[in-house]
Amino acid sequence: MSPDLTSLQSAYLKLATLVLHDEVYLPVFERIEREIAVLQQKDDVIARARAVAALHKAVS
Repeated sequence: MSPDLTSLQSAYLKLATLVLHDEVYLPVFERIEREIAVLQQKDDVIARARAVAALHKAVS
């Protein structure tokens, strides 16, 4: 089961505080940061695909 964007963002905020107290959490913070970027990029691609499909439907 993959975590959703809201859960990752919540974890990211908590980890930011932990990193300031102990850099041992830095790898986890960076991983969550990458996972958020991947999910956001996927959402952007889906949004662009919807826009193209809607344009095609309007022209057809």
